[in-house]
Amino acid sequence: MSSNTKARAVPEVCPKSFQDFVKLVERRQQTAGPLWFRGAGKAAYKLLPTLYRHRSKQAVDALELLERNLMMRFQQRSIPFMTRALADNWDSLFFMQHYGIPTRLLDWTENPFIGLYFAIMSSPFSGKLVGGNAVLSFSSDAAVWILDPIAWNRHALRLQRFDRGILMPSDEALQSYKPLTRFPDMNVHPVAIYGAHNSPRIVAQRGSFMIFGQSTQGMDDAYVQESFPASCLQKVILTRDVLPAIRTSILRNGITESVVFPDLDGLSREIKRDFEFEY
Repeated sequence: MSSNTKARAVPEVCPKSFQDFVKLVERRQQTAGPLWFRGAGKAAYKLLPTLYRHRSKQAVDALELLERNLMMRFQQRSIPFMTRALADNWDSLFFMQHYGIPTRLLDWTENPFIGLYFAIMSSPFSGKLVGGNAVLSFSSDAAVWILDPIAWNRHALRLQRFDRGILMPSDEALQSYKPLTRFPDMNVHPVAIYGAHNSPRIVAQRGSFMIFGQSTQGMDDAYVQESFPASCLQKVILTRDVLPAIRTSILRNGITESVVFPDLDGLSREIKRDFEFEY
C-alpha cells in the first residue's frame, strides 16, 4: 500500500431482521450492477479459498506444487466415477471445487437468499426443546458478504486497462489464472468468473466464483490494502442474537435444504430438521 493511501475497513452493517436484510439488498440493487453474495457461518472468517488455508503450506512455491498434486490425483482417480470425460483443466477445477477438494476458487452466489441461507445454516449452534418448541443458541456472529464483481475486476486488472465485466474461462484476461499456471506468472489479485454449470447444485445455488492469483491475501484484506473502490465490497454482520429469528424467516420463505441442494442429500437434511433431529 502506498504511503499516500488512506487505509479503511470494509464497510459493515448489522440488520436486525430478515426484512432489514431484504431492504438492504434492494437498496444496493437499485444503485449497482450485478451483485454477488457469500455467506459465512462465522463473521471472523476471511475471504480466502480452501487451497490457501493449508495449515503449513503458505509459500507460493509450496501452494503451486500442492495445486498440481491435487489436480493430478483427482484426474487420475476420478475416472471410474465420472459419467463424462472432463473437457480440460478448467472443467477439472470446477468439478474439484464441487466435491470439496481444495482449489483457488471461492464460491459466491448471484442470489442474496442463498448467501443468507449459507450464513445462517452453517453457523454453529446448540438447541433444546422448551415446551415443545425448539430454542436455538448460536455461538458466534455470522456474515453475508456483498460484492460488486464488475467494479472489483476493473480494479484488480487495472494495469491491463481492463474495462469489461465478469470473466469466462475462455477470456484472454484469465490466461494467467488458468489451472497449473506457475504462481509467479499469475496476476496478483482474485477476479470474478462464471464457471461451468456442471451440476444441479451450482444451477440451484446460482453459483459464481472468484479465482485467486499469486496473492494469498484474503479479499477483505486486499480491499483495504489495495484501495479497491469503496462500494465494491460490504460485510453484513448477523449478530448471534438475531440469528434464530432470521433462520426461521428464511426457512419459512422457502429457502430450505432441498431447494439449495436439489438431491437426496438435501432432501434428507430437510427431513431430519423437520423431525427435530438436527440437535
